[in-house]
Amino acid sequence: MKLIKKGDPREADSIQLGRDSYLDHLYGVFRFDNPRADGFQTEREEEIISRSGKKFKISVPESLRIALPERKAVNLDSFHMDPIGDNLDSMLLLTMRAGWNQVERDLERIVALDPQGNFVAHFTGPDYDIPVATASVAPLGARHTWIGMILVHPELRRQGVANAMMQHCVRYALSQGKIINGLDATPMGNTVYGAVGYVGSYRIWRCFFPTAQFREVKYDGSHISRVEESDLEELVRYDAARWLERGNVLRELWRDSREEAYLSRNDNGDIEGYLLARPGRLRFFVGPFSADSEKPAANLLAHTCRSLDSRGVSEAFIDTPESRFADPGKYDRSLFDQVNKPSGHALIKALTPVRDFTRMYQVADERKAAALVAEFIAQEKLEKSNRRVQEFADAMYASVANCTETLGLMEYEERCLQKYYWGISGPEKG
Repeated sequence: MKLIKKGDPREADSIQLGRDSYLDHLYGVFRFDNPRADGFQTEREEEIISRSGKKFKISVPESLRIALPERKAVNLDSFHMDPIGDNLDSMLLLTMRAGWNQVERDLERIVALDPQGNFVAHFTGPDYDIPVATASVAPLGARHTWIGMILVHPELRRQGVANAMMQHCVRYALSQGKIINGLDATPMGNTVYGAVGYVGSYRIWRCFFPTAQFREVKYDGSHISRVEESDLEELVRYDAARWLERGNVLRELWRDSREEAYLSRNDNGDIEGYLLARPGRLRFFVGPFSADSEKPAANLLAHTCRSLDSRGVSEAFIDTPESRFADPGKYDRSLFDQVNKPSGHALIKALTPVRDFTRMYQVADERKAAALVAEFIAQEKLEKSNRRVQEFADAMYASVANCTETLGLMEYEERCLQKYYWGISGPEKG
C-alpha cells in the first residue's frame, strides 16, 4: 500500500506549504524556527532521500513560521506523544531521510504487531498538528520487547525529542509487564539509550555484498528446502532456543520473505539453520539468519544468493555480528563512521561494512536507577516534583525488577548464543 499520498520525494521534486492540508501536515517540520538547527527559511533545497543526490525544493510562507525556544521544546504544552494512528507516512518519510532500507510493508508489519506501541511525537497549535518524530515498541513474544524506529526530523533535533521518545517507549514497555527490553543502536543513539539504563552487549555491522560471487561457489543443497507454513511451529521453537521466543515476529517476517525463506535440516530431519530474505528500498535484506555451524550457514547463504542473483538482485544487505570477522578492525567510539572497519568475514569474501550497531539491553539495579534519575534532573534542569521527573523515576525503578533476568540473557548470549548468529534481524529491520 502506498503510504505517502502526495509529495512523495521518490516522485516529486518540490512542495509549497500553505496550499494543501496533507502536505502541511507531512512536511510541517519546515515551518519551525529552531535556533538549535538551521532555523526557518522561506525557500530551501533539501536532500530528503538521504544520499540520493536529489534536491527537493521546499517553499514556506513567512506567515507559517513557528518559533521554538532555545532548548527543550519537549517541555512545551504543545508537545505530545501518541499512538501513531494514521501517521505511518511520517515514519516512512523519516526512514528515507535517515537513509534506512524499510519499505511500506516493513512499517505495516511493525505497527500491526502492536498498534498502541508505535508512537508519533507532534506539536499542535491553533492551526497545525505537525509530526516530528516516531518510535516503535515491538513485542517479542509475550514477555519481551524490541525498541526501534526512533527517528527525528533534522529540523527538530537538539530539542530533547529523541530522549523524550525513548523515555516514552521504556515507560510503555514496562507498563506492559515486559521483562527483557532490547534494541540495536546506531552510534548516534548510544547516548540517548544510555540515559535510560541501556548498556552495550556486542557490535553488529550493516554490510552489503554482491550476490554474483556465489555463482560458482560449490555447496550442498540437498538438505535445504523452502520454509512452508507447516514448518513454522518447529522453526519458532528452533529460533526461541537460540535467543528469545518471538513467534509473533517470525511468522510475519516469513510472510514477507516467502520467496526467499529456507531451512536446512540434518540427516535426522531436524532443523540446523534457517535464512529469510526480503525486499528493501535500497537492497534486499538477508536476515534473520541462524545456523548451528558454519557448514549449514554457508549452504543456506549460497543457495539464497544464487536464487537472488537469478532474479536480477545484484546486491544485498546483511547485519552480521562483529565476531564473524577474522579482523575486527579498530573501533574508535568518538567516530560515527569508523575508519578501520572489520574484514575477513567467515562466509562472504566480498563484503563491505557500512556502519555499526550496538546490541543493547536495559539493565539497572536500584543504585543505577537512582543515578539515572539524578542525572535526568540535572540534564533537564527540572524540580523533583515535576511530572516528567516522576514519570522517569517510576520507569527507572520499575526496570530494576528485570535486571537479573536481563543480565542472565546478556551473559548467555555473549558466551553461547552468538555462535548461532550469522544475520541479525529485529522486527524493525529493513
